[in-house]
Amino acid sequence: MLAKKLRKRRIDAGALTLSSPEVRFRLENDSQDPVDVEMKALKETNALVEEFMLLANTSVAAKIYEHFPDSALLRRHPEPPAQNFDNLQHALKPLGIQLETGSSLALAQSLDRAVLASDPYFNNLLRILTTRCMMQAQYFCSGSCTPEEFRHYGLATAIYTHFTSPIRRYADVMVHRLLHASIDRDAVYGSELTDKIKMNEQSDVLNHRHRMAQQASRSSVELYTNLFFKGKTVEETGYVTQILQNGFGVLIPSYGIEGVVYTTSKEAAAPAALEYEQESHALVSPDKKSQIRLFQRVQVILQVDDKPVSANVSSMRRKLSLRLIEPMIAGLSIEIAELKALRAAKKTKAASADEEGKIVELVAKHPEQIQTI
Repeated sequence: MLAKKLRKRRIDAGALTLSSPEVRFRLENDSQDPVDVEMKALKETNALVEEFMLLANTSVAAKIYEHFPDSALLRRHPEPPAQNFDNLQHALKPLGIQLETGSSLALAQSLDRAVLASDPYFNNLLRILTTRCMMQAQYFCSGSCTPEEFRHYGLATAIYTHFTSPIRRYADVMVHRLLHASIDRDAVYGSELTDKIKMNEQSDVLNHRHRMAQQASRSSVELYTNLFFKGKTVEETGYVTQILQNGFGVLIPSYGIEGVVYTTSKEAAAPAALEYEQESHALVSPDKKSQIRLFQRVQVILQVDDKPVSANVSSMRRKLSLRLIEPMIAGLSIEIAELKALRAAKKTKAASADEEGKIVELVAKHPEQIQTI
């Protein structure tokens, strides 16, 4: 009950409820190979713990700033400029939806109203794309910014820091030291807690390491995704999340992963089936009959490309390849004959795997009938 009251207070103040696809892999015990992949679902218990973590972080931030006004290690989230939402606003216009970006509260309320009865997943997809319009949150030294710049836009709080996870973030270790010095008069600490220049330099290092950790996390997801889909041919429904000059990004909700369908080929000299149209921020065919836009639902085939990414990259590393099935676009969508062949090969492989499974089960039940050769 208390967690719900805390959450309501944050929401009323303008805290944003955004979304980001987070992938979870289930690994085989012995080989540690991925045997299943899915989008991580947050439960009510996650929300309960989150509220008290946020309360602890904001309370500690205020305490250390009170005692170390020039050298407290804090975290801020700048307000995104309106132009960050331009492409998203343009894509929403045909749907009769507009995001209010004047404040975090206005944005939160407009996101709550942005619902399509025909597509229950639309609101979640919109929150994912809105997240990508945000500025990057940063660690900073309190003495390097004015109090007005301390604000955390996404959480709608005047002051914030990271305190609750010292076992996995060095920033939290620094904040623990600051808090200890704030509440214990006899605490002994070095100049790194009081020197504004040193704390500012430390903040820059923490921001850099945080970006490196994010890149490592994305690389890990890419590796295990490719291992999971290696040798598989999977047909799935996805949503267009990004429009590029030479292709479009697709999110697969059932797996929580993203890939790119390329409209041009490095090997073929043929003209692109779709061309980028800046005015509409869409990919349009030369005859204007076909187009790909943000939020569009598509059907794709997922495979791991057998060819290395490049000659300079290890042959062990492959790329997840997405190929368009629907909508049918000449020169881009997979040909019907090839699609039928892929489906037939998939059925044959599945039947063979099923037969192997039956043999293994039979051997397990009747090991005495196995003859030694």
